Amino acid sequence: MDGLWTAEFGSSAGMFGGGTAVFQNGKIMGGDGSYFYLGEYTLRGTAFKATIKVAPFLPNAESVFKTAGRDLTLDLEGSLVGEDRAIAQGHTREIPNVKFGVKLTRRG
Repeated sequence: MDGLWTAEFGSSAGMFGGGTAVFQNGKIMGGDGSYFYLGEYTLRGTAFKATIKVAPFLPNAESVFKTAGRDLTLDLEGSLVGEDRAIAQGHTREIPNVKFGVKLTRRG
């Protein structure tokens, strides 16, 4: 799973976005136009789990969860779909009733 990935994501709050993330040796680092991502992942076969802290670097930036200026923690579970694609679903710990989905594409 190590490599540079692009992410297309959305939430059940009706918001969508995209970003990039580097997966390397169990760590995740990435971001988008308003937020940065730091986290960890485990991979077992084709299944993976990730916990990612998402924090704004622009004041009052709205997230796909319709929050502004808040740090969030995502818990995701997903699977690799071939060598260069993955899908995952999850939620934030802070707003567990809002669901989150992501499609990942390996770019390098």
